[in-house]
Amino acid sequence: MEEQTKQKQTTYAQQLASYIVSFNLESTPSQVVTHARYLFLDLLGAALAGLDTPEAQAALRAVSFMAPSGGPCTLWGTEKSSTPNGAALFNGIIAHARELDDFGGADHSGAVIIPALLAVVDSNPTISGKTLLESIIVGYEVARRVLDSAGGYRPHNHSDGFHSTGTCGSFGAAAAVSKALGLSEKETTWALGLTGSYTGGTWAFSEDGAMSKRFNVGRAAETGLTAAFLAKSGFTGPAHIFESEWGGFLGTYAREDIHPEALVNALGTSYGIMRSGIKPYAACRDIHSTLDVIFEAKKAHGLTTQNIAKIEVKLIPEMAQMVGRKDLPTTRFEAQLNLRYSVGIALTCERAFIAEYEEPYLNMAEVKQGAELVELIASPELPFDSEPYITITTKDGQTIKGHVDYASGAPQNPLQADAIIDKFTSLATRVFTIDKCSQLREKVLSIDNAEDVQVITSLLTM
Repeated sequence: MEEQTKQKQTTYAQQLASYIVSFNLESTPSQVVTHARYLFLDLLGAALAGLDTPEAQAALRAVSFMAPSGGPCTLWGTEKSSTPNGAALFNGIIAHARELDDFGGADHSGAVIIPALLAVVDSNPTISGKTLLESIIVGYEVARRVLDSAGGYRPHNHSDGFHSTGTCGSFGAAAAVSKALGLSEKETTWALGLTGSYTGGTWAFSEDGAMSKRFNVGRAAETGLTAAFLAKSGFTGPAHIFESEWGGFLGTYAREDIHPEALVNALGTSYGIMRSGIKPYAACRDIHSTLDVIFEAKKAHGLTTQNIAKIEVKLIPEMAQMVGRKDLPTTRFEAQLNLRYSVGIALTCERAFIAEYEEPYLNMAEVKQGAELVELIASPELPFDSEPYITITTKDGQTIKGHVDYASGAPQNPLQADAIIDKFTSLATRVFTIDKCSQLREKVLSIDNAEDVQVITSLLTM
């Protein structure tokens, strides 16, 4: 009876904290460890590719203004440094700038967790590679569990306009940094509580293409980092942050559509990081399966914008809301979240990567012509986890149907190791020499054996 009472009084944050503190790499399946290494590598490539974007340049100016003397932490791909907070913010922003970071976590877990962690590495040189990898894995675990507890992408968390990478991902950063710093269960509970007290992020950017989508990610990294350092210093946070009836995270961000059991069910025996995928396309993940179908149909049937009469894309309403804008994009950001534009790219080009979401493609007549062939049909009767169904009608009356159960890069349809490495190399060499990129790749893919992980951040400096 005494044990039952004790268990009943344990909060969800306390149970997560116990898991975070006790987690160790030795009892983790090898495929989980391998996937964590590749996610780490992929995220660094995505971040380096984001350096030449306007949002990266604006963030660099802001961070430099806030910390004019720099600090102990690397601003990746630059000669500059900053405070841990400044580095987490800046590196999180650039990691998400190109829409090439991983998906399926909370949603973009890596762009939140890894910038926060490497800021800790820079300011705490005693952290080992093993601890770093353990911290990455628990960060992804907690981030995904928080999203699931808030209803995932169903109402109300998503449909009310909350950006889950910001609202839920910050818990992943707090978990990861708490693990890296060696916080106790009590301190880790505080860190989670403090995170929930000022996490945030909304989808208002979808109206005008504002840069806040990237800010939500960088801010989430900074939030988790700050919460963990405060907790380490004795600053308390609410242990009932998830379930509190007044001001609890779940009631605030998900209203009645809450699933608190998702925070702890099978904790320690399932691995949320295995639900994160690696992107082959520089666009919102909800567009990827449509791109798969169009690229394959073009190859198999010789399709062009000239011989197609109509392309019907039937998809769930939530996807239609996110990527179904009828107006054709005028900016990179708008293009990344526009399914019609991506179809035009797939019909016109051989890939859908960085260049294809910028000029001259944004104003290319053939791309626009392909985009205008698309008719989107939001279908509430489709299962929530369904990928779109595509019907292509050619001008000679042929009907071609296409559908994939899982998009390329999804955990159920993963990119092979060679493809992940090729992607990293193509992105990282935009900034560094091929020799330096090779060194970085080798260090990351053997990171759990490294005693000194500051070699990673030293390689990320210009």
